[in-house]
Amino acid sequence: MIGILIATQGTIGASMLATAIDLMGQGAPGTLAVAIDDTMDRSDAWAALMSAHKSVDAGAGVLILVDMFGSAPCSMAMSLLGERKVEVLTGLNLAMVLRAILQRRDMPLKDLSVDVLSYGARNVTSAASWLSKP
Repeated sequence: MIGILIATQGTIGASMLATAIDLMGQGAPGTLAVAIDDTMDRSDAWAALMSAHKSVDAGAGVLILVDMFGSAPCSMAMSLLGERKVEVLTGLNLAMVLRAILQRRDMPLKDLSVDVLSYGARNVTSAASWLSKP
């Protein structure tokens, strides 16, 4: 099973994961959120990310969802791209978390990454435009 690691500034990742679990009505084994922010010592932040990665990696790879491109969690996650079987997606939203958890058994890591990214983008929209559609 593909592991899912949510790495964000502060506790937003943990809140999104808790919300996703609540909405699904079941646990999400192999999924973990880690908070990394600019005030953490870089070596402590790296250790937290590596520990979280190790705990969710069951051999099929890890999808890492981060808050935004350029953030500390993103920069650290991107450094894993060359040395680990990971995919890193930025711009985390709840739809992405749910999709990743629900689809990770059905496809390889690269395909899951493409699917979750597309699904997340489709769920960023203008409500007004939906209301005005005939």
